[in-house]
Amino acid sequence: MTDSTRSITSIFSLATLSLTLLASHNAQAQPQTRTLEEVVVTAQKTQQSLQDVPISISALGGDFMQENSIGDLVAVSAYVPNVRVEFTSPSSPQVFIRGFGTNSFNPSFEPAVGLVVDEVFFGRPSYFSTSMYDLDRVEVLRGPQGTLFGKNTIAGVFNVASRSAPRESGSEGQLRYNNERFGEQRIEAGVGFRISPALGVRLSVLDWQRDGRLNNTLLKRKEDDRDQQAFRLKLEWQPNDKLSAVLAADQSVMNVNFWPRQLMNLDTDTRDYLVNFDPEIEDNPYNFQTSFNHPGSLYQRADTVSLNTQYAFGPVAGLNSLDSTVIAAVSWLDVEQNQDLDVSPADLLNLDQVDDYRQVSLEWRINGRASSLFGLGGDVEFISGVYYFQSDFRLLADVIIGNDIASYALTKDAQQMLSGQSQVPGNPLGGTLADLLPQLTDLINETDYYRFDYFQDTEATALFGQFSWNINDSWLITPGLRYNEETKRSTPTGTSECTNKGVLPCLTPTLIGANDYAPGTIERTERKLSPKLSVTYYLSESINIYASATMGFKSGGVNAISFTGEQLEYEPEEARSIELGLRSQWLEDTLKFNATLYRMDFDDLQVLAFNGLLFDVTNAAAAYSEGLESDLQWLTPYAPLTIDASLGYLRARYKDYDDAPAPIAEGIGAMQDLGGEPLAFAPKLTATLMPRLDYRIGDYDISASLTLRHRGEHFTDTDLDPNSRIPATTTYGANISLRNAMQGWSVAVGGKNLTDKRTLNQVIDTALFPGTYNPSQNPGRSVYASLSYNW
Repeated sequence: MTDSTRSITSIFSLATLSLTLLASHNAQAQPQTRTLEEVVVTAQKTQQSLQDVPISISALGGDFMQENSIGDLVAVSAYVPNVRVEFTSPSSPQVFIRGFGTNSFNPSFEPAVGLVVDEVFFGRPSYFSTSMYDLDRVEVLRGPQGTLFGKNTIAGVFNVASRSAPRESGSEGQLRYNNERFGEQRIEAGVGFRISPALGVRLSVLDWQRDGRLNNTLLKRKEDDRDQQAFRLKLEWQPNDKLSAVLAADQSVMNVNFWPRQLMNLDTDTRDYLVNFDPEIEDNPYNFQTSFNHPGSLYQRADTVSLNTQYAFGPVAGLNSLDSTVIAAVSWLDVEQNQDLDVSPADLLNLDQVDDYRQVSLEWRINGRASSLFGLGGDVEFISGVYYFQSDFRLLADVIIGNDIASYALTKDAQQMLSGQSQVPGNPLGGTLADLLPQLTDLINETDYYRFDYFQDTEATALFGQFSWNINDSWLITPGLRYNEETKRSTPTGTSECTNKGVLPCLTPTLIGANDYAPGTIERTERKLSPKLSVTYYLSESINIYASATMGFKSGGVNAISFTGEQLEYEPEEARSIELGLRSQWLEDTLKFNATLYRMDFDDLQVLAFNGLLFDVTNAAAAYSEGLESDLQWLTPYAPLTIDASLGYLRARYKDYDDAPAPIAEGIGAMQDLGGEPLAFAPKLTATLMPRLDYRIGDYDISASLTLRHRGEHFTDTDLDPNSRIPATTTYGANISLRNAMQGWSVAVGGKNLTDKRTLNQVIDTALFPGTYNPSQNPGRSVYASLSYNW
């Protein structure tokens, strides 16, 4: 551990120990009148107390998210141990749990962390950045969840539940307005109405406007601004005690100036070249300033319609109850983006990309309860079902050459690029571009580009089952199994297009080392089992210990953006996980402490390798992750004071990876051995500490809280380039609110990153300039105010 890690760990441990001793000392002297509220989750597709779920899980309530200005899953992850979410590109979010996840810059990659919203699984990473609003809770399940949630949940699941219509007659609703520094305004409203005893409706809307934080001095505009609108309509029908149905429609539309990248580590040659296009070119990664010439944009729209029906049969054939649930959903996702690939003031390479995606899913499951297992032991609860999933994904991506490419060909960067590309199979002109371009300058036009045209049809079916059996009053056993069969039909093509094609080589593929290919349709069929077994021992009603073993997988596929058409396929990755967990409540239900020790082993880990321009897909050999996750909530003997805390310790490393990509400074295509080295996006330590004071003065409730968040150092690129190392950071926030429960209103003011600590979120290589990097910054200090009204 680093010194800062040791310090934070020591402070956290001593604070927790001191608070516990204080509570023990004062428990009898100051009788408690408060008790912890039960947190109900659906992590096992049935309603349970969080304390009874044998999974490493954290849950955030919708009210907590509103009070702390949490508007997306990036902000959620800051409160969850061993979770890292990054949205630099909303179309390619990166989500990691316990060090494992997916760098989705290559669009053929599917997520390793699943996203489930209102019981509908979403199959593309882009859905992680769609709107999160009017929520009841967000559950984060760590570790493989394939038995109940299916494929591509190998690292974990974000299980999101939105608010429902009121159960009683009349109406209820919330209106929230949040204003934050950088011109950010967020209006969120949800209105529910019980039209009749059988019919309820809820309408939720979101309008989120944010000025960009990154100043583009060349284009005189802000990058990464946000213009996002969304709505959700729910119709809830319950004609009798047995039947209920929820029809939901959801839409999210987002527009962004794209993208929020800067330059870092300009060498002399690169600086001398770029100063011709911007005399004030600079490479300070902490000043929220950039200077690229192409006005990029991103448009993303998601539409989803779902129907969830439930029927309660009641007692059937010796069962105490039998329930049927059918969930049908269809969703469309449209992403259109164009961006400056070289992130520089020179007009060199741009990317124009369109993604069209559609998915259809159907799940039918049966839940039942019995008093015993064929007369043995105690209560039994089981769940079984079938699942069907089909999706179509189409990608059109054009790499387009710019008007300044001829001058670039004379730079040392170009020679280094060409030297590397000359080793790429299928590039007969590698190393000759500098001689070729001066003669072809007058032929450069907007028709010179290289196109990736990719189509993938996916069809998957699954059978699953799980039951929980109380062997006696102390022991509970939960086995489960899922069989999944999936077929992918992928058609990848790479084609160069230019006016003079057939007479002279096109310039774009010559520069990037690409050639035409069209292998036709590649079909892959995979059949996998995802078993699990957990055993829980109840020491008392408020304390239990569980041990579990699970397996999961993430399907293989075909590279969507290969330059050569070679080695297109990559294999599935598989995981095995064991956990030992504690669920406990102490001091007359005023102190909750949950902790999990775990070990995960991955085989054929899917990774991305930078090729000088974009990212190739490949499989690493093997990796593992081991560590600790813990959450604490304490209603202290001093009645106004509540303390929430979390701590995650993570050790994630490659077992062996002898053909790993090396930093680009060592040469394009260079390899290194990363056996024993850490994984990217895997900080050793994550921690939060949140003391809160609550006072009642007449009809008014006053709350004040502090938030300490710590994240250990980590790398943000697979090659572990030292320039991609993010140092350990600790940030501080505060919030104070005034609420009148009788009148239904509340106001709050708060701040995040109060010390204005400037930190980087991610650092990746820059296209065309080897040794130069593209960082993205985390927000600096921000102050927000919010107003909400409930009825």
